[in-house]
Amino acid sequence: MSRQFRSRFRQQPFFPGHFSGTLFSNPFYASNLDYGQDFSADYCEDYHGRPVVDSSLFLKQRRRNRLEPINGTYVDANGSAECKDYIPTYQRLAHADHLSNPSIPSAGASMTDLLVRTNPSRPDYVPLTLAQDLIDIPRQLRDVGKLIRSPKKALNQRELANHYLGAKFGWLPLFRDVQDLLDLQSHLHKRLGELQRLYTSNGLKRRIHLGRWTVESDSQVFTESHPYLNLLQTVSQTTSVERWGTVRWLPIIPIPAYRPNDAEIIDQAKRVVSGISVEATLKGAWDLIPWTWVVNWFTNVGEFALQYSNTIPARSSSACVMTKTESKIQYSTVSMVPRYQGGEGYEALTTRERYVGPATVDAHLPFIGGDRLSILSALFVQRFKR
Repeated sequence: MSRQFRSRFRQQPFFPGHFSGTLFSNPFYASNLDYGQDFSADYCEDYHGRPVVDSSLFLKQRRRNRLEPINGTYVDANGSAECKDYIPTYQRLAHADHLSNPSIPSAGASMTDLLVRTNPSRPDYVPLTLAQDLIDIPRQLRDVGKLIRSPKKALNQRELANHYLGAKFGWLPLFRDVQDLLDLQSHLHKRLGELQRLYTSNGLKRRIHLGRWTVESDSQVFTESHPYLNLLQTVSQTTSVERWGTVRWLPIIPIPAYRPNDAEIIDQAKRVVSGISVEATLKGAWDLIPWTWVVNWFTNVGEFALQYSNTIPARSSSACVMTKTESKIQYSTVSMVPRYQGGEGYEALTTRERYVGPATVDAHLPFIGGDRLSILSALFVQRFKR
């Protein structure tokens, strides 16, 4: 059978319940309900048939069986009411959905990240970047000398911003480069292991974590506003996104059954780890252009070319990016007419999506955490404060 698209759907009925009573001798029925809609459901889109190849996949799972129904009886001088396995109106009508997060890159951009970070030819060192850090040492030492000689003069707002940015973009990258040089042997040993697996019959298979993002939202709502129930709850929603990728790299061998010997593999590992390649040179030139670090916050332009690095001839195969998104709505009771029990709980929505497609250049809004916020604040003080 040729390969075809298919979709499957499964629904699980939910238990029935009701809220009824009498007010001023007049019977009322707020709800007589059958919850057999889509309170718990599974949905799947995929492909089947031959040839068996990596294909897109979409799974959706909704679980509402963690909602606690309300049970109990309330009686006063004006009437009475009864709840039996009753789900409040707001919980019954609301559905967990994924909150938007503009800082999440597209799946195509994550595919670029996957190929760059697993490419057997990727450099561990970028010589131009290291050279620039070494060139900046005299200027950094001069700034430190000024601070030592005149600490009071140097410690105004603008000078503090200058020293912070100097440490952030000068000293810290230099320390990282020195640390990497000290760890050269471990980098080389790791790359040798990858190249040895690359030249096996199964190739080099890698699975890496590509990121995790979380966004939250809180509000208070009357999930039931009837005077005999009057349920006020806090509704907290959280959406967590986790992304990872898998890829298999296969060598491009000009001669069938050819495999480099150990000395050639060691030479290849030294070359790529040290960044002796055209792609690493281009990466270093990009890093030396002023303000490209800001561009890297918003796009993946700086990394895009590295996925095509072919210092060690190899091609990617079976590259997939998997995204798991979990959203959860938690209901917590603030106040409720007494003598009832239940009404809390949560519902969850989980989706899994496999992306099989090209690597792309992506633009997205970056997450401005404490580290980036401090950089922006220092730049503002440096450029605009008098």
